[in-house]
Amino acid sequence: MNRARTSHAKEQRRQALLDAALDEFFEKGYTAARMDDIASRAGVSKGTVYLYFKSKEQVFHGLINSIASPKIQELEVVLHSAGSAKEALQMLFRIMPMIVAHSPMPKLAKVLIGDCNAFPEVVCHYRQQVIDRGIGAITQLLEAGKRSGELQVADADLTARLVIAPMIYAAIWRVVFEIGVEQPLNVEALFELHDSMIIKALSAD
Repeated sequence: MNRARTSHAKEQRRQALLDAALDEFFEKGYTAARMDDIASRAGVSKGTVYLYFKSKEQVFHGLINSIASPKIQELEVVLHSAGSAKEALQMLFRIMPMIVAHSPMPKLAKVLIGDCNAFPEVVCHYRQQVIDRGIGAITQLLEAGKRSGELQVADADLTARLVIAPMIYAAIWRVVFEIGVEQPLNVEALFELHDSMIIKALSAD
């Protein structure tokens, strides 16, 4: 394969390497995956991979930054731009099933869960940059709704974890238990039900 020379070509090559790496990690696990295998899957030499990423850990950091971080930024924007706490929660419950069904986030989560003891520094980075930020944004939303009298919330941090729980469940179900199943989980219906239950449980009126 010819060497990428323009900025656009280099970014395309970098993304192709990340796509190959995600599939390699997903199929073999982080520990078993090798840079040679990522290169082979992407159709490039091992040396080409090292032009973009100095280590397997750096590749995974690249996956977090390209897949997970933009989703968290999107979530933060949505929560801050909504007119009310309830509206923000409803918008959140429309975004979550799209992330589960139409993004690589579930694959990334499976790799983390399956090999979490092999790369604790990366897991810690993911928690800080993705999970903690997501929970933090929802916690702030719930606290604001409580202050305004719109929501009744006993513990905003724990409630935030309940809010996102179906997303974690649905992501794990999709990449672990749904393989070979004829009837996939109806993620949209799951979140519609979750939406109605959470709004009803938290409404101050």
